[in-house]
Amino acid sequence: MIQESFLAPLPDETVAALVQGVIRFEVPTGTLVRYSGPEERPYAFPRLVADGLLRIVRSGPDGRTITQRYQRRGEFSGIAGIFLSPATRNTGHTDALMRSVYYQFSHEVWRQTAERDARVACALLAELGRIAELSMQHMATRALASMRQRVVGQLLDGATYADDVDPVAHVTQQQLADGVGSAREVVARILHSLREEQLVATKVGSVILLKPERLRAEINVS
Repeated sequence: MIQESFLAPLPDETVAALVQGVIRFEVPTGTLVRYSGPEERPYAFPRLVADGLLRIVRSGPDGRTITQRYQRRGEFSGIAGIFLSPATRNTGHTDALMRSVYYQFSHEVWRQTAERDARVACALLAELGRIAELSMQHMATRALASMRQRVVGQLLDGATYADDVDPVAHVTQQQLADGVGSAREVVARILHSLREEQLVATKVGSVILLKPERLRAEINVS
């Protein structure tokens, strides 16, 4: 798995140092991914997905959330937290959208290795730049999206996931309209179109996402 990541060009002995203390986790759909270690530092650890799909979410002061990006096989997250104090970290959470396997690395080992090895520091900077670009692309897509894309994004962000059942967004048409800054009638037309395309099904107070991967592709989520 390391050989599929940005660490692959580093020397074997350097990679061996970085994987000291690595912990493997396997989590079911809907699990809130948390840091597991001697300290409560939830955003201070590098994480590599080996299988599945994680969703990284940021929260605002009023409790509203936005998806920052999705994390797939071979992708890292949590690198910025290695160098940030707890007070400066963004609030939010990460959850598993399907059964997932990921590896948690030691933030202290990575920070200390980067401080003494310029190759590791440069590799981390390059990966941070890539992640930042993905995050900005994702949020720009949401900000500049069509109304249909905004509704789809709102449904994806608000959906709950469980194994062997379709994801469900427990939301009314009015709540969707408020979330995307439009009129309920506009949202109703978009939901009607999505139903006709068999992408969603609707019940009172909820929207079932029949084809979440198709919906994610529609809004160009990275």
